[in-house]
Formats: sequence, structure tokens, C-alpha cells
Amino acid sequence: MNSYNDKTEDWRLYEAGKQYNNRLEPNYYDTVDANYEFFHGNQWRNVKAENIPKPTFNIIKRITQFLVASLTSSKIKLHFEPLPFFQQPTEDGQISGADIANAQTSSLFEKFKMDFKIKEALFDAAITGDSCAHFYFDVTKKPYGSLSEVRGEIGFELVDGSNVFFGNANNSNVDSQPYIIVSGRDMVRNLREQAKRYNQKESEVNSITNDYNYQEQTSDSGKIEVDADEYGKALYIIVYRKKKVKRVKKDEQGNEMLDESSNPVTEEVETIVASKSVENAYIFKDVDTGLSHYPVAWLNWEKQKNQYHGRALCTGILPNQIFINRMFAMVMYHLQMTAFPKTVYNADVIASWSNEIGQAIAVRGMGANENIKNIAGYLEPGNMSNRIESVIDLAMQYTKETLGISDAALGNVDPKNTSAIIAVQKSTAIPLENPKSNLYEWIEDIGKILLDFMGTYYGIRPVSVDQNGGKVVVEYDFSQFKDLFLDIRADVGESSYWSEIASIQTLDNLLNNGHIDIIEYLDRTPDEYIPQKEELISSIKERMQQATQPASPEQLIAMLPTDEQQAFMNASPEQQQEILAQLQMQMQQSQAPAPM
Repeated sequence: MNSYNDKTEDWRLYEAGKQYNNRLEPNYYDTVDANYEFFHGNQWRNVKAENIPKPTFNIIKRITQFLVASLTSSKIKLHFEPLPFFQQPTEDGQISGADIANAQTSSLFEKFKMDFKIKEALFDAAITGDSCAHFYFDVTKKPYGSLSEVRGEIGFELVDGSNVFFGNANNSNVDSQPYIIVSGRDMVRNLREQAKRYNQKESEVNSITNDYNYQEQTSDSGKIEVDADEYGKALYIIVYRKKKVKRVKKDEQGNEMLDESSNPVTEEVETIVASKSVENAYIFKDVDTGLSHYPVAWLNWEKQKNQYHGRALCTGILPNQIFINRMFAMVMYHLQMTAFPKTVYNADVIASWSNEIGQAIAVRGMGANENIKNIAGYLEPGNMSNRIESVIDLAMQYTKETLGISDAALGNVDPKNTSAIIAVQKSTAIPLENPKSNLYEWIEDIGKILLDFMGTYYGIRPVSVDQNGGKVVVEYDFSQFKDLFLDIRADVGESSYWSEIASIQTLDNLLNNGHIDIIEYLDRTPDEYIPQKEELISSIKERMQQATQPASPEQLIAMLPTDEQQAFMNASPEQQQEILAQLQMQMQQSQAPAPM
């Protein structure tokens, strides 16, 4: 163990964060480990009773899976819109910055496998109370392969809540933190190579050695590693801080601004600097990231007052789970002890007793008038109270109901009265409103971070955008995002199957009664219901536009029967003009929309 003076300044902040977690009641690390083990079914890990059954009826896992599935039953999408007072007028067909942000964010979500990541983050939050999205920029990646020389891509990883430390632990707001620490474990070889890329001294590089600082890693499995030569791991920390620096101002074209003496004009801006270190050596220090926001999005399952850690779903169910397991264990033990009655016999008359089937038992010294039933018999086992089973059932039932898991939510109902089902589903979903709001806030924070990353690192690069029902590729200078003001919103579809059906039925009725046209109908229909919806809308608009154009004389004549075409050719010019006018009027009347 290194002495206090050998440790880096950042490492002391990390140890202060661990000390804070250990001071929480109950102990934060013990709570997280217990929650994970209970979720995975290892619910008797600290019980050393060898002679009793250890049943596991894992209601924690069932409840957590259901609630996470309920929160993610609809696809979540980020949407960027210009703020009304910052919106610049655009010409028809011109692609705006908001369009670029929407297209690029959608592409990144596909690369991140965001639907799966959201589920994984919610499981972490439900089990431990917290989940963290950590972003970085990987300069070695080529996002377009050999098609372009553009380098660099935004990276994304989920970090356990136990590996994130806030400078102000009594506040869960990320932007207000004086610093944020993200810890992890990596191969010593990788950490040394990274230190060399940042031109660290040889003594600093050699100071990076394998360690066994994994006691605070999440779950019991995080504390077991491969112990092999050249594959050792070391604990590292990344410290993000806010710092004010001076930068040269640039004009709208990106050129440096100069004063009257041709000196660069500077301005003081707040930026995020990053330092990465192990216990006694820096890998890099105070690197200016150029970012305006911390690259960390923090998610709580349920926020707690004056604490950045959230309260986990599993924490509140643990006592119920322990009670259910214990009661079942005692019932099983009682059955084992009393299922087969014990034999009692007179040893003065019978020397030994055999339980073998069909085995004869010799009896000596028995008088002729004695009853054989007085020689041997069976003890009556004590009866178990019938209330035990009902109490176990009530414990399971009340646990589910207090968490909003009813028969209507599970779909165990006859769907005859859909209005009643919708009302019951909405009432049972009330306990999920707080986690749902936290999830949407987390997604919007991710959008803010992605916008910051693109504006800082992307530069000029191609991007694919939807336009007029098709895909177009444009070159865009993403540095404009640094001065672009956009409103970020998490768009979420209906989570209820019945709500979707009701919405579609309403649209059908509006269309059938002539209150909306086909274009308005398609615009409001969810994308998953109609494949290639944008292409279909574009095709219908094109046909409608062609239909509104006046037909040529040749087209009008072709509409006439053969004999009438011959009569038209033999008619005078004045008669031909009159016939064409009548045909044109008939065509317009046939294309006119029906009255509403």
C-alpha cells in the first residue's frame, strides 16, 4: 500500500468519495452487492444453516423485469427543435441545423444499440439505484471506412453507479458539480500504452502496475479477476473539472479575430478539463476537452433528498423477499420432519424394528389376552397452521400491488371493456411516473452531451438527412453547433397497447368521415404501422400534384370513344373548342374532393 504522500491529488479525492459511500446508512457498497445477488437468485449467500432447505422464490427478478419492460415498451427518440426566438428563416428545401442534429443523433443511437442500452441502464438503476452514461471521443475510429478520410467517433459506455463520484455528493445535478470522478479497471498494458501516447515520463509509465483494488466493484463477481502474468489489471480514475481558459475569438467564417494591432482577440470561456491517473501516477493531466458540459449523464431510479445516489427498487423489496424465503424454508423443513410418522415400539417385547416392506417382526413374552396394538404404534405429527400459506400468498400479492403490478397491468383480464382496462392500466402505472420522468430527463441530458461532442470534435463531415421522402448526403460544418441553440425533447410513443389501438381507430373514423385527408392520416400514424411511410407520402403527393394539372387537348380527345373522336375531327374549330372546354370541366368535377 502506498503512503499518503505517494498518492496523486486526484486519488485523494477518489478515496474521499469512497469514504462518503461507506458512511451511508445502510452501507452503500453492501446494499448494492446484496441487491445484485438477490436479483440473480443468490439469496442465501450469508446464511450458514446446513440442515434446512434454502428455497428461492425470486419475486425481485420478476417485478424488476416487468417494471423495466413497462418503461421501455415504446421506442424513445431524441428530437431537436430551434428555440422560437433563435430560429433563423430558411428557404424551401434548405436543411437546418436541427435537421442535421436529428439525423446524426438517430444514426448514433443505432450505433450505440440505444434500445438495448436503455434497458440495461434501467436494470442497473432498479438494482443499485443509479446508472451512468459516460461519453468519450475515439480519434482512432473511421466512421465512414475507406469512403472518407474523416476520423473520430463518439463512444458511449455504461458505468456502474458505484464507480462514479460527485464532488458535491448532496446534489444529484451534474452541471453544478465542481468535479466528477469516473473509475474503472483496465489492463496494465493498455494503461501504459496510453500514458506513452501522452508523453509521460518513463518513471510514471513504470509506476503503473497491477493491483487488487477491486473491493468496491459492483457485485460479488466484480471482486474476482484472472490472476495471470502480463494480464494484470489496475484501477484508474478519470477526473473531470470545470475550468476557465482564454481562447481566440472567431468570426462566423471560422477565422481568428484580430484587434487594431493585429493581435488575436481572446475571450474567457468555461471548459471541461480531464485527468486520468492510477494511485501514484498520471496517465494524462488537465487535458482541455473543449466541451461545455460534463460527458456524464446520471440516472436515478428514485431520487433521494440531499444525496446523489438514488434509491433502488430492489432495496425496498429485500425484506419481503427474505420473509417469503424464510417462511417457505420453515414449511419445507416441517414437511421433511413430519411427512413420515415415527414408529414407537415396546423394546421389552420387540428387540428391534424393521421398516422393510413385507418384513415379519417377531414378538416374545406376549400374553394371550394382550392386544398387538399395545406393542407398537405411530406418533401423531403436529399440524401446521393453515394461516402460514395465506400469509405467504398475501406477502407476494401485496408486494406486487404496491408496486403497480395488477392483473390488468399483466394482461390477465378479458378485453371486453377497453375503456375500463385503459383506466385501470393508467392507475396501476402511477408508481412508475417518477422513474419514467427520470428516464426522459436522462435521455435529454444525453442529447445535450451529443450536441456538445459533435460541435467540439466533428468539424466538416458528410451526414445523411431525410428530405422530400428520400435520403440525401450533405457536407456540414458541425462546429456551428457550439453557437446553435436547440430545444431538446425526448419523444416517446404510447406505452399502452390499448392506447395505440384507440388512436388508430380514431384516425380511421376521421378519415372515413372526410374530416382529414390521406396525407394527414399518414402523418399521424406511428411509423411502425406503415413501412416506408415517408416514401408513400411523397408518392401520393406527387400523384395528387399531377392530377391537379390541366390535361392537354390530346389527353382529352383520347378520353372519347372511337366514334366520338372521329366526329370531333370532322367538327369545325369552334365546335372542337367547345367540346374540349366541356371535357375539361367534367375532369375537374370528377377530381374535386367530396363535400365534408
